[in-house]
Amino acid sequence: MFHEPLKLQLRILKLTMALFALVLLSLTWKLWTPQTLFPQVPLFAWVCEIPSAVDWFSLALMCLSLVSLLVLSAASLLKKSEREYFPRYQMVCGCLLLLAFLLEVVFDQHRLQPWAYQFALGLLILTVLKPPRAIPLFRLFVLSIYFYSALSKCDASFVQTLGRQLAEGLFSAVGISTAYWSKQTLSWIAASFPLGEFLITFGLFFRRTRQVALWAAVGMHLTLMLAIGPLGLNHYQGVLIWNVYFILQDLILFHTWFQNPKSVAPVDRPVEDRQSTPTDRGLERAVQTLIWLVMLAPLLEPTGYFDHWPSWGLYASHHDRVVFLIDEEAKWDLPPDLQPYVDAPQPLSRWCRMRVERWSLADLGAPLYPQARFQLGVAIAVGKAVDQGQPQNETEPRVRLRYESAADRWSGERKIREYNGLSQIEHLSEEFLLNASPRPFPLQ
Repeated sequence: MFHEPLKLQLRILKLTMALFALVLLSLTWKLWTPQTLFPQVPLFAWVCEIPSAVDWFSLALMCLSLVSLLVLSAASLLKKSEREYFPRYQMVCGCLLLLAFLLEVVFDQHRLQPWAYQFALGLLILTVLKPPRAIPLFRLFVLSIYFYSALSKCDASFVQTLGRQLAEGLFSAVGISTAYWSKQTLSWIAASFPLGEFLITFGLFFRRTRQVALWAAVGMHLTLMLAIGPLGLNHYQGVLIWNVYFILQDLILFHTWFQNPKSVAPVDRPVEDRQSTPTDRGLERAVQTLIWLVMLAPLLEPTGYFDHWPSWGLYASHHDRVVFLIDEEAKWDLPPDLQPYVDAPQPLSRWCRMRVERWSLADLGAPLYPQARFQLGVAIAVGKAVDQGQPQNETEPRVRLRYESAADRWSGERKIREYNGLSQIEHLSEEFLLNASPRPFPLQ
C-alpha cells in the first residue's frame, strides 16, 4: 500500500538535507581541499604517499551529488506527482555522496565532522530505500543521535566542565549573571541537560507522546542556539545552522501533518515502486545493514574502538585529548598569523599552550576533531616545523605534549603523561590503532 505523505516527507527531507549540506560545505570549504593552512592527518599512514589533489575530485563529486539531489528533489516536490524525477540517478547520487565523503575522511580525519557524517548517511537512506522503509529507518537514525548525545553527557566530566559552560552561556544570553552562583548549582543545571535529551528521545519514539516531545525538541535546539550564539558562548555559526536544520528535520519527521496518510489502490502505484530488481533489493538490504551497524557502533566508544564524534558525543568532554606546549622563545619562530593562538606562559614556566582549536576555527571555519589521535598529528606537524628552526647547539626541547586519558565517568579524573621533545611525541603515535602522523606541513 502506497502512502502519499511518506513520499512528501521523503522529498522535503532530501531537499532540506541537500540544501543545508551545501550551506555547511560552503562555510567550511577550505577543510575539504588540499589546503596547507592547517595540518592534515590521514586515516592511514600509506595515504600520505598519495597526491592530495585527489581531494578536489572527491569534493567535486560531493558537490555534484548534493546539487543534483537538491534540484531533482525540488522538481519532484513542485511537480506534485507521485513519480520521482530520475529515481535511479538519485540513488547513484546518494551512494556517490557517501563514497566521496569517506574518501575525504581517508585523506584527513578532520573532515569527519558530525553534520557531514549525518547528511551522508541520511541521504543514503532517503535515496536508496522506498518511503515506507526509508522514513521509519530515518526516524530511528535521528533518535539514535539524540540517545547517544544524551548518553555521552552522563558523566562527571560534562557536569564539571562543558555542562557548566553551557549553563553559564544560556543565562548570560538572557542577561542573568552566574558570577556568584555556586559550582554545585551550575552542576545540577548541567545534569538536567542529558536528562531532558533522554526524555525527548523516548517521547519521540512513542506515538502518544510524540507531539509533546517534538515541541520539547524544538525548544531544546532553540535553547542551545541561545547558549552558544552571539549572546552566549559565541561559538562558530556552523553549529547554529546545524541546529536550525535539526528543528526543520524534526518538524518534517514527527509533526501530525504527516501522521494521517491516505491510501490508494496498489495498481495506482508508480512504476518505480512496483518494479524492483534483485540488484535494488540487494542494495536496500546492504544500506539497512549499514545503518543498523552505524546505530550500534557508538556502543564501542567507551572502549576506544570507535571515535567520539561518530558516536554523537556532542558537547561531551570525557574523551582523551592532548595539550600541546611550545617553548616561549620558540613561539616567536612561528609565523605571525599563528602567534595569536599561543597563550602566554604560566608564572615561573617557559611553556606556552598552543590553542589549535582556535586555529582550526579561524583558518578552516570548522571545529577541531576531538580525538587525541588527530590532535597528536597536528602537534607533530607543528613540532617538526618548530624544530627545523632550532639552533644546532641547542639541546633543550622546544615542544612538549601532555596526553590526558579519557575522564573517569564518576570522578572526572584523568591519567596524565608528559612527553618532552619531538622524538618522544612521535613515539606516542605508535600507541594508536589508526594513523596519527601528519602529511608534510609547510609552516609558512
